[in-house]
Amino acid sequence: MLHRLHLLGFSAFERSTLASCVRLAGSRQPGYVQVATPEDADFLVVDADNVDAVLTASAGARVSDAVFVGRHAPEGAAAWMPRPLDALLLLRELDAIVALRGAAAADTPALPQALIVDDCEAATRHLAGRLQRLGLPSVAARTSGQALERLARQRFEFVFVDVELGEASELDGLALCRRLRRQPSPGARDAVLVLVSAQHGEVDRVRGALAGADAYLGKPLDDDELSRLVSRPPRAAAPASH
Repeated sequence: MLHRLHLLGFSAFERSTLASCVRLAGSRQPGYVQVATPEDADFLVVDADNVDAVLTASAGARVSDAVFVGRHAPEGAAAWMPRPLDALLLLRELDAIVALRGAAAADTPALPQALIVDDCEAATRHLAGRLQRLGLPSVAARTSGQALERLARQRFEFVFVDVELGEASELDGLALCRRLRRQPSPGARDAVLVLVSAQHGEVDRVRGALAGADAYLGKPLDDDELSRLVSRPPRAAAPASH
């Protein structure tokens, strides 16, 4: 199994060095492969001296999945190493993280996790922060296509879908809900589907229910409503037979 890595920040020279190291590590165990987006990565390698890179990792609630390289690492980082960049040391740090997580997975059941499908980074960050405070870690997908790719390989307890997903998405939130109910992805088979929208009148909520959503949250989010949903989730609707 290849563990997916995404690089955040770094100079052109450092990125080239890291990319070469990742390519060479593809044939070893554990193996690694570089991917294009943070959402598709199992682990991030972050330039700790690049403010934008650190903020991106924090906004996606991915600090605990990240190895930071530089002067300091945020609290909760998976690992930290100083400069100058040592690619072999980075692989050893990643190997240690993989081994620890493998041992933990063998001893304990997987923690519940949420998928947030929203094309707006600020809205994703806002919801991810609130879910984290409720003890529910999350990952993000910016488009319906990214969401379907994640759901094909990972199980989620909750899927929060914004109704408006922007021009980059093939499906809007309602259509994505219908797709997941009629052709369930492995990761959404038992998930609670939650539509989120600034439009949350009675007609909008009926449309959400007809699309197969288990719950409908209005924007701006109500803390009490979100807390009740996470602590006492409705039973996920059965997939449609037609």
